[in-house]
Amino acid sequence: MTNSDSAVHPADPDQSVPGRKVLGYCLAIISVAAAVIHFAVAGEHFQEYWLFGVFMLVVAWLQLAWAVAIVTRPAPWLLGAGAIVNAGVVVIYILTRTVGDMVGPTPHDVEPFGFGDGLCTVLEAIIVAGCCYLLVSRKDLRLPREHLLAAPGATAGAVVVLLSIALVAGGPEMVMSASSDAPAAPATSTATAGSGSGMQMSGTGGTAASVASVSLPTGTPGGNITMPSANMQMMPGMKMASSVACTAAPTKAQQQAAVILAKTSWRGAEKFRSLSAAQAAGYFPITPTGAPVVHYLNLKYYVDTLKGGPILDTTQPQSLVYANTPEGAVLAAAMYISPEGDGTPQPGGCLTQWHVHTNLCTSSLGVVTGVIDANNATCPAGSSHHVTPPMMHVWFIPIPGGPTAIDAPDAQVVRAAEQVGSGGNKNGPA
Repeated sequence: MTNSDSAVHPADPDQSVPGRKVLGYCLAIISVAAAVIHFAVAGEHFQEYWLFGVFMLVVAWLQLAWAVAIVTRPAPWLLGAGAIVNAGVVVIYILTRTVGDMVGPTPHDVEPFGFGDGLCTVLEAIIVAGCCYLLVSRKDLRLPREHLLAAPGATAGAVVVLLSIALVAGGPEMVMSASSDAPAAPATSTATAGSGSGMQMSGTGGTAASVASVSLPTGTPGGNITMPSANMQMMPGMKMASSVACTAAPTKAQQQAAVILAKTSWRGAEKFRSLSAAQAAGYFPITPTGAPVVHYLNLKYYVDTLKGGPILDTTQPQSLVYANTPEGAVLAAAMYISPEGDGTPQPGGCLTQWHVHTNLCTSSLGVVTGVIDANNATCPAGSSHHVTPPMMHVWFIPIPGGPTAIDAPDAQVVRAAEQVGSGGNKNGPA
């Protein structure tokens, strides 16, 4: 017997361990790492859709339980179960990155690839390969006893390094990337309460420069969310709903929530690209028709909100905004309205801010009849002047700042609407 043979098949059985046991320990460590990643992102997925969060937790617990079982009571059926479960997760991952989500609020949307989710999938593929090897292999390979600690130890060290990188990088599904060509806000700019800006997001969560470069793809005609934008403008008589400036950089969860809001808002309002379809559904103009930009209100949807219905119901936005272009009226935005005192939900943090108007004269039905300004100190008969309820736009046209921008001048809205067009709908003027 050669020296190499004695290393693989030690003469003394007390000084050796089965190679299958060593491999099982390594697979258990890898399974624990995959479970940690799934636990880490379960909360993010619950915010996107409850079923996604449940799936992540179920997979995480199965991977953790399997790791314990394969070490304490290894059995062929456990190897088969480990291979099947992890292979299924890998298949689902591939489908969501190629075909798109099969269920949830964004069906058919292809998920982006990130380091964390890629690492998790590689670990699961290794588990599948290891389980299959142990199931089909009939070799009784013996290894020196010190391998029982050395091999799992080396595996654990490598996994800890990779897992740390994945979690610091944001983990799977959290790959809202920064774009160097996004408009950058001046690093020295600060927002002051009541100034009407409230859009410079510096401080917690990142520097002004890093936050200003955020670019979140939405897959909607509104393009990427790129707030804060140096080009953002507030119209006269318009200010933020909160007197406290929103200065916190959006978290990864808030970034994802803002993208989901943009996507679901577009799916909910796309059926109203035709102005006639909106009118048939009960939307009526509350700002002068024929103006460059016209707002429409659905009284039933607004009353539903007053009765306690959800404020951010993307299936029935309280208001729609149309821009008059040479092609006719183009759907420019959905506008959500929060009854006074009901709060202003901000799923996207400072990416989803609310504003109010302080200079409008409105009728009892909310129709704008005039504006208080230097030329008009009082409202027309039959209308009154008061601060409007809080409002938030989700834009479907590419204005600076993207879908969750606070506002834009009418001329800018019209130009952006001309780029999108009416989607083949034969709309007259709004």
